[in-house]
This record gives sequence, C-alpha cells and structure tokens, in this order.
Amino acid sequence: MKKLDFILDWTPNTNHTGLYVAKEKGYFKDAGLDVDIKLPPEDSSSDLIINGKAPFGIYFQDSMAKKLDKGAGITAVAAIVEHNTSGIISRKDAAITSPKDLVGKKYGTWNDPIELEMIKSMMKKEGADFNQVKLVPNSDSNSITPIENKVFDAAWIYHGWDGILAEQKGMKTNFFYMKDFVPAFDYYSPVIIANNDYLKSHKEEAKKFIQAVKKGYQYAIEHPEEAADILIKQAPALANQRDFVLASQKYLSSQYASDKDKWGQFDSKRWNAFYAWAKEQGLVSNDLEDKGFTNELVGD
Repeated sequence: MKKLDFILDWTPNTNHTGLYVAKEKGYFKDAGLDVDIKLPPEDSSSDLIINGKAPFGIYFQDSMAKKLDKGAGITAVAAIVEHNTSGIISRKDAAITSPKDLVGKKYGTWNDPIELEMIKSMMKKEGADFNQVKLVPNSDSNSITPIENKVFDAAWIYHGWDGILAEQKGMKTNFFYMKDFVPAFDYYSPVIIANNDYLKSHKEEAKKFIQAVKKGYQYAIEHPEEAADILIKQAPALANQRDFVLASQKYLSSQYASDKDKWGQFDSKRWNAFYAWAKEQGLVSNDLEDKGFTNELVGD
C-alpha cells in the first residue's frame, strides 16, 4: 500500500464527503493507496502542495489566481462541485436582494483583494457605489452567527454549508448567487489540486487516486443519506449535527455534477472567463488562459 497525504481546506464538511466515502468504502485500498485525510495548517493548504509536502489538497480557483500568477507549481485536477454555489446571504430585515442593496449596509469581509473586487464588480454592474458599503472584519468560523447578532448585515457564503445552517436555525434570510449577476463568477470552487512535480513523476498513481475519489463522489450523488452518515462516522465532531449535515448533503449531492459520469470535469471556457476577468481588474499580471487545470485524471 502506498501512503498518500491529502490536505483539506477546512474542518470536515460536505464538500469533502466523496473523499471520506472513498476511504470508508475501500476505493482507495482497491487502488493500492493508504490515504490520510488531514486538516489544513493555520495559513493555507495550498502552500503544503506547492512546496511538495503533500501531493493533493483542496483549494479554490479564485485563490489559485495569485499563486499561478507567481508561477506556483500546482494544477487543479478535479472540480468537486460543478458550479459556483457561493453567494451573498443577509438578514431578511436588511432588504438585500441584489448587489446594489449593499449600499449603506454592513458587509462582513475577510479582506481578500479578489473578494472585494468581486463585490465591487457586481455593484458596478448595477450602477451602485462599492465605497458606500460599510466593511466589517469577518473572522467568525461561520458567517451566520454574526449576521444573526447584527455584527454585520451580509456576508459571502457557500449555500451548501452556511446557507443550510441558516435554514436549519429557522433564520429569515435573503440569498443570491454571485454567478447570477456576473457570469464570469461561475468558476470552480472548491477544486482538488496536485503538485506538478508529483503529477509528472507519479502519473499513474495520481490517476488511480482521482478515479477512486470520483467513485466516492458518484456514490454520494446517488446515496446522500448513507454518504452523510459516512462523513459523520469519519468526522465525529459532526455527530451532534446529523440533521444539518444530512440537509447540507442532500443539497450538495444534487450539485456535485449534473451528470455523475462527468464528475470533476472542467469547462475551459468557464475556467478562462474568471481569469480573464481577474486580469482585466489588474488582480493578476500574467495571462492565465488554459493555465492551472487538467481533465486528464478525471477522464471524459
């Protein structure tokens, strides 16, 4: 058995279910792999992959922009979710149903240049002034509690986790997907990334790993309830939140791939559209067209 480390982007959640299914169901074992799924360090999962400390991990196409721009040796080898399910959630009483409504409101930000430029672009498209948004630092592990406590009115979240959490709490909220306002924002998030040197020297092993992961996500697509229970078994910290995990899993199982046989594939047009936007905004200096992804391991 070959030992492989896989670095998560965050604490275990339903974005990761297919990995835990592949482990639990023996798909990794069948591929001759002993996979250790690890929590990320404080700073970033990507640095461990870039520096060759682990072959695979989870990252995001938007966050990859800056790394690829600097020549980082990483490649996205599978899209965990087919479309970008992130968007802006707010308390119902804040009356924010589109980007322009953020004017005069408190927005919880983690102060990432790409994040702020995306908010700015959406507002600009609607003729609204981003400078009139009150930016409040968002350092909470979930964005729902501070919204509930009126620390800020709105935040950028993934619907499949924080959005479902708000529903489970019975909160009255508004939510809109960012991709509905700027089509270039339908990028891939999250993705599985790999170290380029590893891919060159371990091509067959990498393919076996990704095919086993693909089987795990295909199982989760077809069996959301069983998959949710596998996630909870592998990540016991979630044990007291089964209803929430199951609701989140049902949503994401419908989002991983519209055609389960095509799970993990990238559409180059959508990949390139986001990086073209990033270059237009001056967020990256190099042309990143067709850079940083491959469909070779997930297959057709």
